[in-house]
Amino acid sequence: MGSVREIVAGNPKGLSITEIADALHIHRNTAARYLDILMLRGDVDIKQSGAAKNYYPARRIPVAALLAYVDEPAVIVSRRMEVAQTNQRALDLFGCGVDALYGISLEELPHSIFRDDGVLERVRLSIQGTPGSLRLRARVRGEKRALHLRFPPVVFDNGKEGCAIVFADETEYRTAKEHAGDWQERYEALTMDQTESIVHLKPDMTVTFANPAFCRRTGRSEDELRGLRFLPMVSAEGRERVKDILTSLTADEPARTVEVRTVLPEGTLAWEKWTFRALFGEGARVTGFHAAGHDITALKNCTEQLRQYHENLEALIAERIREMQVANRSLLEVIAEKEALEREILFTQFAFDHASDSILLFDAAGKVYKANRTAEDLLGYRHDELGSITVFDVNPSISKERWERMWAGAVPGKKERSISVHRRKDGTVIDVEVSRTFVQYDDRMYFCSIAREVGTATE
Repeated sequence: MGSVREIVAGNPKGLSITEIADALHIHRNTAARYLDILMLRGDVDIKQSGAAKNYYPARRIPVAALLAYVDEPAVIVSRRMEVAQTNQRALDLFGCGVDALYGISLEELPHSIFRDDGVLERVRLSIQGTPGSLRLRARVRGEKRALHLRFPPVVFDNGKEGCAIVFADETEYRTAKEHAGDWQERYEALTMDQTESIVHLKPDMTVTFANPAFCRRTGRSEDELRGLRFLPMVSAEGRERVKDILTSLTADEPARTVEVRTVLPEGTLAWEKWTFRALFGEGARVTGFHAAGHDITALKNCTEQLRQYHENLEALIAERIREMQVANRSLLEVIAEKEALEREILFTQFAFDHASDSILLFDAAGKVYKANRTAEDLLGYRHDELGSITVFDVNPSISKERWERMWAGAVPGKKERSISVHRRKDGTVIDVEVSRTFVQYDDRMYFCSIAREVGTATE
């Protein structure tokens, strides 16, 4: 009988009784008897093609064994597609007693799931020895559920073939998976535009996810990085520090930060700051790491330069102090000279303001550029008013044409004395003796008019 089972198992396309008997050199009736025993045990299946019967290796499960080890709802169907047995979980799933299912044809059951064409087709195939599975959404006891149906071929105690329908409720799993997919999409969208590198690592430090910033930094795509180890991307002196940090992470301190040198694709070294956060599963077991890092090479270079500057600062300060001492002495001398010059300027301004004659300086447009106090008293204007008057307001005898002719022949230092008139603010016209000359200062020419009222005493 063992030989019969082996030869059938070695020919999955099927063998007839005659072929089996000839192969084993036994009588045909002996082969038929052994095949009947093997069918009762569920070791072989039979398929009739016309008058011929072919035997195949069976993949059937004894009904008693299936019900003993399957925790999910299960309905056992005979080859007549009638419910032969169920377990308690199936009765709980459909909310009915065994009388509502036992002995009833699948198509007559009051549950739409058993009238589904896909379910019926897989039941037929399973009865014939071909296992199958089907995922579908169906309404069970008023609730829409996501079910995973499996159809293993079974054999009854009497050797007759049948089918089991095993129900796995995946509603919560499907819902959780959809939500997980949504959150995964949101997370990937969030990391897409991040400028810092973000990497997911397994406990053995192999990469499972890398955002575009890290891909650009390594010069590889995410597919190329997935499965590679993270530590070779860190310089040799930094690997032990990273290992120590990862092994020290606990539920109380799940994250730590470290600054390490990393190796860029072109072989150069850079400074990066990485924060490693441990992810924990049941029993505080580390299931992976979330790592975020950014380049601090420029900051490190600046820090190193600052340290060098600091080392040279004392010598530089001492040198600058010596230079400042010399500069201070020179500055004191300059200040002394400036004070003397300011005194001279103040004295000159005092003498200018208190001169006995009126002194007026006009620019090329004829506007008063500067005037002393004697001019204010003579003309009757306040100091702030003199800036708004012109030579034509002061001397009505000068026309614009004459003024332009005077400037056309202007020669610095050439003096001219004459008797002229001045008009006061109140409109009074007085006779004055005028000394006129052009003066040039700082590349600009001015007309200087020194006047005294005719008839006043002179000293």
